Amino acid sequence: MAIDSKVEEFMQLTRLDETLNRSVALTKSRVTADAIQELMGTKLTPEAERAVEQYQDKVALVMSDAIGWEKLKPAYVELFSAAYTESELDDIIAFYKSPTGRSMVAKNPLLMTKAAEIMQQRMAEAQPELQKLVREFVSEQAKN
Repeated sequence: MAIDSKVEEFMQLTRLDETLNRSVALTKSRVTADAIQELMGTKLTPEAERAVEQYQDKVALVMSDAIGWEKLKPAYVELFSAAYTESELDDIIAFYKSPTGRSMVAKNPLLMTKAAEIMQQRMAEAQPELQKLVREFVSEQAKN
């Protein structure tokens, strides 16, 4: 179908596969020894750190299997094909082939990284209040 090939061109121009792969890698990196150490409340031994690394690899494998590009691509083609007309896809493709579109694609990974950092900072600032809410909730549930 012509629209499917246009969707595939759009996804190639926007490097959607690279974006998805970065998301999987970012999720893996968030499962760090520090986070697990914080949960455990102690400093990890070298053996435990190796176990955490193996755990990270398992997480990455499960995520890749579940949301790897090859698994998601057909669903994405269907999603975008249903959302846009051929004429709209022609316009979108023309934009992403333009110097401005190429600039946007080139700059987006850094912008998304910085946006994620802003989000993490805001979440860290909210963490004490969230922890307080959890403690209050647990306390109330224990009374019931």
